[in-house]
Amino acid sequence: MSIINGNQLKFIAMLRIDYFGRTIKEFNSMSAYVFNKTKQLCAFFLLLTVSILLTIGCKENNLNIPEPVTRNAYMVVELPSPASVHLDVNGRFFSRFRGNVKYLHYQHQRFGQEMLNAYAIRHYAPGKLLELVWDREYAGKWLDAATRTAVNIGEDSLLAMVDAFASSLRQYQQPDGYMGIPLPNNRPLNDWEKAWDIWNEFYALVGLLTHYELRNNRASLEAASRIGNWILTTFSPIKDAHSPFFQGEVDGFTKVVVIGQLIRLYRHTGNTDLLEFVRQVINHFPPIQQMLSSGEPYLVHPYMLSAVLGGMVDFAQVTKDQKMLTKIEQICDGLIQHFMFPTGSLGEREDLTESVLKDVPDGQLQETCATTEWIFLMERLYEATGRAKYIDALELTCYNALLAAQSVDGMKWCYWTPLRYSKHWFHGPTRCCFFSGPRGIARLPQLIYATKGNTIYVNFFESSQATLNTKDGRVKVIQKSDYPASGKSKVKLKPPPNWKGKLRIRVPNWAKNFQIRLNGRIAKISDKIEGYFEIILEDAPEYQVEIKFDIPFWVEDFAGGGCFIRRGPEVLSVDVRDNIDTWLGAQDDLISIPDEITPLPIKSYRKYQWAGPLKSDTNRRVYRVLINDKRTDEPRSVLLTPYADAGNEGAAFRTIFPHARN
Repeated sequence: MSIINGNQLKFIAMLRIDYFGRTIKEFNSMSAYVFNKTKQLCAFFLLLTVSILLTIGCKENNLNIPEPVTRNAYMVVELPSPASVHLDVNGRFFSRFRGNVKYLHYQHQRFGQEMLNAYAIRHYAPGKLLELVWDREYAGKWLDAATRTAVNIGEDSLLAMVDAFASSLRQYQQPDGYMGIPLPNNRPLNDWEKAWDIWNEFYALVGLLTHYELRNNRASLEAASRIGNWILTTFSPIKDAHSPFFQGEVDGFTKVVVIGQLIRLYRHTGNTDLLEFVRQVINHFPPIQQMLSSGEPYLVHPYMLSAVLGGMVDFAQVTKDQKMLTKIEQICDGLIQHFMFPTGSLGEREDLTESVLKDVPDGQLQETCATTEWIFLMERLYEATGRAKYIDALELTCYNALLAAQSVDGMKWCYWTPLRYSKHWFHGPTRCCFFSGPRGIARLPQLIYATKGNTIYVNFFESSQATLNTKDGRVKVIQKSDYPASGKSKVKLKPPPNWKGKLRIRVPNWAKNFQIRLNGRIAKISDKIEGYFEIILEDAPEYQVEIKFDIPFWVEDFAGGGCFIRRGPEVLSVDVRDNIDTWLGAQDDLISIPDEITPLPIKSYRKYQWAGPLKSDTNRRVYRVLINDKRTDEPRSVLLTPYADAGNEGAAFRTIFPHARN
């Protein structure tokens, strides 16, 4: 790649302009015809030369950035920008999102300089805390979450904060493109520091590319491009399975995770060397080839597995490799069927194994990093296929595992999120999860709607306001929803004049008696199309859509034994705050769940019956059902609450119980 500095660029430009100026003067003595033709040619070549020079020379380090590739050319459906959708105060997600805003401010205040110092000083050396090997990841994670959030809420102080942070981060880039202090060359390197080096560059790409996409800051794109070029220079070509790029911890996944960000960079720059590098990685990385051959997931850290699968989805999209995309869908179906907890996340002790899922008391289940990366994978699959089943998967994870890992006020996060007993709010020295969790919350507004041409998709029934870009103009959408307390939602659409299109409303796979009214009348709807009901919208100034469906309760078997109770999108738990006289211990298993569950009126309920703190959860929903208890011959009532709200304030809770039939 040809790179020239700023002085060279000016000198060459002056030579070119001087040359063409003299050339034009020399032709003044010729005929008018010849003169005009020559002047046109000179002007053409002058513009061509300037164009080439501007392409070669960029503002920061004069980097060559090719033409971008239009992103939506690869999308079957497209999720909106975070600036386009805003949560309403009455929605399920609103308070959690606002808590996340406070938390992002806190993270910057408490850890901002520390995040940047990880790039200024290499903190890890043999004998020091292993967590220092990956301490550069936090800056990219924070920048991604904070930029999305700042753009969504339009808060000037947070916007200024992310811009300043990105600018500071870029200052730590080496001339060769490497972000941070290079690995030492005066001592032997251990496997951990070699393996996690690309991991840190991966997260620098995450943050910088988000900052470019949402703040249109070209300096961040240029910095990301230099990182990509450093990776290419250091590791390409990859000729076989023995490439140094595949060597390292977690079976080489700490490096291969970067492929998704390299495709993201390719979309912005058109640099085909990036695409070719990812092709080589996919063709030669043994775990990827094993998955593509078998259609089964490679059993490894689910956090990294989801990132690699997401990168494969991106590659399959840009290369239009439908065969690969179909195989990835098969792999993800296997993950959902055999390795996913009922609450929508993966992993025990940061791993996937062949053993049956277990309800481990206070267990190291559902790492928050794995939860958020699973959300990103499902998001990519949805955009690549348009299948509502991926929105179903997103809904399960967001309404359960993600919200459960976050404290009600948004200021604390779990590293692990167990299914019973108690939540342990996360603290150092390993801080990956409390930088990952906010990235998941920051994505929530973007999951509510999607578009394709003049078709608008309603995916989540979440109170919100949006301005959605369609082929023939912007459509304003206002949704007022009581979900998930009930299955009622009202959607108002205001299209531009003469706009015609379609509205597709997701039908959850568990919903009963689904009805839609359009402008007060029962709508004529088509058969379900990929999990959606479709309504034709024909040139009206406004549309009022009423959605109504029943949310059932049901009992579902747990693969590791026992069962759990679901109500629509939510898994329900027994929380000791509501059931102070209920024994939740596992040794005796006094409580068991019958085959059928019917919600009953709550006749008398003292909101808090326990002696613990009462700081939050003032709007927590509860449901009364009858269960079996070995201490009595009669059915006994307990109060259930959403798993996402259970176990806060230090309260014990339980989600999996023995089945009465056993």
